[in-house]
Amino acid sequence: MIGSISSSSSMMAMPSASSNRQSSQLSDSQKETISSVLSQYDADSLSASDASDIVASFKDAGITPTKELAQELDALGFDAQEIGDLAGAKPQGGMPPPPPPPSDEEENSLSELLQSLLETEDEENEDLENTQSFEELMDYTSKILSLNDSSKTEILSLLEKYSSEENPYNKEQTSNLIKNSLKETLNDSNNYKHVSFYA
Repeated sequence: MIGSISSSSSMMAMPSASSNRQSSQLSDSQKETISSVLSQYDADSLSASDASDIVASFKDAGITPTKELAQELDALGFDAQEIGDLAGAKPQGGMPPPPPPPSDEEENSLSELLQSLLETEDEENEDLENTQSFEELMDYTSKILSLNDSSKTEILSLLEKYSSEENPYNKEQTSNLIKNSLKETLNDSNNYKHVSFYA
């Protein structure tokens, strides 16, 4: 009895799976629409406007981007990826693009400023400490560049303050003050840019 119930339930599942596959395939009328729409364009000289019109026509006809659509376009001499790119279509779902990386100029100027402020008198001639200082400098630089705008502005103001000629502290004191300030700011996760993958 249990065997007959499980076999009948698995048979019921199989037709629904095949019917789902059929629904994602293009109907004959959709294929005719695709052919009709594409006949108005030259695959070798598509413009962004042409691609947008093609995408809009497909959308109006209820034709969604699928593997079958890409195959049909390919059979007619068109590249689905190219049409999507030209039309500015974005893939549905997925993650948003990452924020642009900081410019080399911004990174270099920050590194140079940090280096001049964090360098102490006794570090200038020792290789091992210079290597560690360089790694520390790069770590500080990348973290500062990842801060949210207000925290980054605060740190940059602090660095400019200590780099001015009016700084009353010697190199070692300045280095310690900056390191302590950086440690406090850089260890607080609320000071960093937050990227939401659910935007």
